[in-house]
Amino acid sequence: MKRLPPLKSLQFFLVAGQSKNFKQAAEQLNVTQAAVSQQIRLLEENLQLKLFDRTNKVTVLTEKGRKLLPFTQRAFDELTTGVQVVTGDPNPLILRISTVHSFCSLWLIPRLEEFQKLHPEIMVQLAPSGDLIDFKQSNIDLAIRMGRGGYCDLTEKKIYDDNLIFVASPKLLVGIDKDNPEQVFRLPWIEDTSIGIQETLQDYCKSINFKYEKLVPIMQTNDALPLIDSAVHDRGFLLVNSSLVVEHIRDGRLVKLLNYSIKSPYSLYLVAPEQQFLWKKVKLFENWLVPKLLKSFSDLDSY
Repeated sequence: MKRLPPLKSLQFFLVAGQSKNFKQAAEQLNVTQAAVSQQIRLLEENLQLKLFDRTNKVTVLTEKGRKLLPFTQRAFDELTTGVQVVTGDPNPLILRISTVHSFCSLWLIPRLEEFQKLHPEIMVQLAPSGDLIDFKQSNIDLAIRMGRGGYCDLTEKKIYDDNLIFVASPKLLVGIDKDNPEQVFRLPWIEDTSIGIQETLQDYCKSINFKYEKLVPIMQTNDALPLIDSAVHDRGFLLVNSSLVVEHIRDGRLVKLLNYSIKSPYSLYLVAPEQQFLWKKVKLFENWLVPKLLKSFSDLDSY
């Protein structure tokens, strides 16, 4: 078998090829830029090929470099999977969780101290993100997603079927009948541009013979955090997933409107590669999270 180049040099080539910038590659690898250049030079000497064209301003892959990059990527992906299968969890005392910003800030962080007291040996690291993480390209152990499911090549566990509700602050509702659609829809509207929520709102408007086009939003985004903050600060009414506003409702900062609740198109899921659900730290977190979450939402209908 032909002798392969040093694994370290191939790793440095992979990161540099993906970032297309030696400085960024150095930051990702936690080494100096000179070290990256040295490893690339060693690889080029070993292969007797030029892999990068370098100028003072840019670094780009050569044709040979572009051909080699996907093979290197697949090789490291397979190697990573193999090591995990053989050795199990490579970092049993660190639990890295990727989660949507809204759930992370509004529900998880206020309760996380309880989990850490139960399991002080485990360090929890949170990585809020609006996108599903690429587990092959990261050190994330578990993701918490709010979505429709169908996460390709990953194991998913639905942990909560959410409901959509209308909410507004009590101050905004002074002189307003909160169960009267005609009066509520005169209030400023805060629009969640997520497709599923917009579809639900349009269906509701049809059911009450209200023209959806008459709604003129004072704010538009698909990020629930600023939307909810605006509602809490008396700026308008909002259609939102109940799980994200449960504490605001319980503490009286927001009020449910229109006696309306309907199954949300977006549910909460735990998502990870199948083998990672077998890791002890992931099991401990799942066993704490699910009953805690269900209990916190159990009395929402009473408000």
